[in-house]
Amino acid sequence: MFCGVDVGSTNIKVLFIGDEGEDLWVKSVPSPRRNDGWGIVSDGLEVVAALEDLIIEGWHAVGKGRPIAAIATTGIGEDGLCVADDFTPRGLAIPWFDHRDKAEAETLRNSAEGRAHPQINYAFSTAAAKWLWLRKHRPEALAGDDPWVPLTDYPAVWWAKRKYICATLMPRTGVYDVFTRDWIPELLRKAEAPRLPEGLAAGSIIGTLQPGPLRAAGAGNANTLIVVGGHDHPIASNAIMRLDPLARIDSIGTANALFAETATPSATAATAGIDLSLPVRGGPGISVIGPIEFAVPLRQSLGDDQQIKAYLAQAAIPGAPAATAPTIAQALAESSEHRHRRVIEAVSVEARDFFRAMKRVGIADGPMYATGGWARSRALMELRASIFGETITVLHEPELTALGAALFAMEAATGTLPDAMKTRATEVIEPRPDWMDAYAQWG
Repeated sequence: MFCGVDVGSTNIKVLFIGDEGEDLWVKSVPSPRRNDGWGIVSDGLEVVAALEDLIIEGWHAVGKGRPIAAIATTGIGEDGLCVADDFTPRGLAIPWFDHRDKAEAETLRNSAEGRAHPQINYAFSTAAAKWLWLRKHRPEALAGDDPWVPLTDYPAVWWAKRKYICATLMPRTGVYDVFTRDWIPELLRKAEAPRLPEGLAAGSIIGTLQPGPLRAAGAGNANTLIVVGGHDHPIASNAIMRLDPLARIDSIGTANALFAETATPSATAATAGIDLSLPVRGGPGISVIGPIEFAVPLRQSLGDDQQIKAYLAQAAIPGAPAATAPTIAQALAESSEHRHRRVIEAVSVEARDFFRAMKRVGIADGPMYATGGWARSRALMELRASIFGETITVLHEPELTALGAALFAMEAATGTLPDAMKTRATEVIEPRPDWMDAYAQWG
């Protein structure tokens, strides 16, 4: 039995698969949070304790007395904390969506050091901006020489008692060069960065499960492997890339994340203004991540998620294509009966334009896949296929990120490449010809 752990922004999830890659058990609970007076933060040990409770619960349900063979963690990219010699966290992790460090991000973006590396997009979510904020407001959190590790990696660090950072999370710091495969000294200094630990590729074995609650409960033993996962969207995307390595992925949840990889990036990739990272499994080339807001503008237009769900549950999105491509602001300001459609069109054309940008930096026109909670809406996928002008294959897998981590755990333990993705349910969505022709006029 193999375990995938997803340390999410809103929820933490634990999933078990069996030795044929079949789903055995999955559960999600709210991510443990507290308030530090500035906003929501995470305590690393509280996250670990909550995950251990979930793992033990799942093991009691389906373990049949057998210890877990391997555990891999995946999750959010920029949250992190320094880890002391006894592996306890020195401070609290600021979530990626917290805006308290907007001024620091602006400082990095406008600095000579930042401008010298146009491939790095500085925003409030960047770990480097949060380091600068902590130096000013919570210096004790970065004091000493303790290495900083992402919150995603921290449970594995705690269980194996080895400090590391997954390679796919290294570029999320804002001080790493994906082309030279090295930290950038001048940006480390500018960001007043803490010490950073060794980087390990997804699927690497960190060590084995050390004594603690999981071993005491019988869920794991001294032979249970702890395995590197990494950044959530790439890990989920890699599960699809097990079906087709050239897949381009449209992951539609609270955020809309677009992902693809290329072994031969173009010379313009360093100045394209899009988020660059490393291939999930390592090796040459780059991966490209496109974060786009999805649920937020739809909530502004439709209301809460239940109303969005009801609207997207229709057989088709009502109305006809707009005459020209709307921006999100224009769509939200529209007063017509089809304003909701315009918002969806505006978000979808942003995604289309990002896929075009991917092509300019060397991403091949591979098959298009979609996944995520909102990808379950056939009406939405038909509209998006029409805007993209191509067929979309939808993968109906509710917890693809945790599954992606579990597959890496299975691969590390067995030494073989699981083919479990071949049995997952998919649906092929074709563009609607009349809509596709109208959207093609947008240019």
